[in-house]
Amino acid sequence: MFLENFAIFLVVVRSVFSATAVCSFQNPCQCVLGAGQVIDLSTVGTPNHPRFFDLLSEDSNVTEFYSYNPCFPFDSPVKFATVKEENLPCKNAAGCVRTPGPSSGDPPEEHAIGIQSTAKFQADAANSIHIFYDLEKKGFQNLTVILQCDNSTLHQLYINRTEIAGNGSVILTLATKCACPPYSCASPTPDEPSHGLSTGSKLLIAFFTIVLAYFLIGIVWNFCNGAHGTELVPNVDFWNELPKLIIEGVVLHVPVLEERDPMEKCRRYLMYIFSRHSIK
Repeated sequence: MFLENFAIFLVVVRSVFSATAVCSFQNPCQCVLGAGQVIDLSTVGTPNHPRFFDLLSEDSNVTEFYSYNPCFPFDSPVKFATVKEENLPCKNAAGCVRTPGPSSGDPPEEHAIGIQSTAKFQADAANSIHIFYDLEKKGFQNLTVILQCDNSTLHQLYINRTEIAGNGSVILTLATKCACPPYSCASPTPDEPSHGLSTGSKLLIAFFTIVLAYFLIGIVWNFCNGAHGTELVPNVDFWNELPKLIIEGVVLHVPVLEERDPMEKCRRYLMYIFSRHSIK
């Protein structure tokens, strides 16, 4: 009898534990599962701007726009929105709602439905994990984001329940592969080496290195051959002529490019070439 009661007790404790502490909260981005597995939404959220901005419900009767960003707080990018006295402004938020003005030209009303710092990872009886946000007891709104495993996407957001009069509880579903075992969406660590210079940076470094070597070697060579002053510059005559050549090229090609007749383009170009040779 004692063993039976003890076994029932263990089953109850296990079910309660799995329903309430399946994911140990670390920060608004992460919670830790058993066996060292971590749900990490760092790659889904974006700093300073909501990943999901101005989403509309599939219900055509709902005109509000919803914005949400996991991990990182954001301020509304809409600077001309108003805020009702009973609401909190969309600042340091995880989620916000914006309602269009009552008539054309009127500013919209926008308020927060969840503050990022209030994030709590929770689980229901079926071990479905969600994130709960509130307004730090300064408003009646709250936001629940259900994490749904979807290996086909990094981030897709669905609106389950919108804000209505008398009920400020909003429910969203975030479909992401970051919610799928083995939870391999961990963000890069600060000690992770960078990916190095881009191709453009390497080309620029190579170009300026060659130019510098050209001038240094040319100056030394000219100095060894008795040159002084501006004569030390390699190919000084070319560099003196370069600005004039550029101006002449622009003067030549602009009218030629504006000419629509191909034969006329060729005629103008040949006339210029012949005139250059005749002058010389």
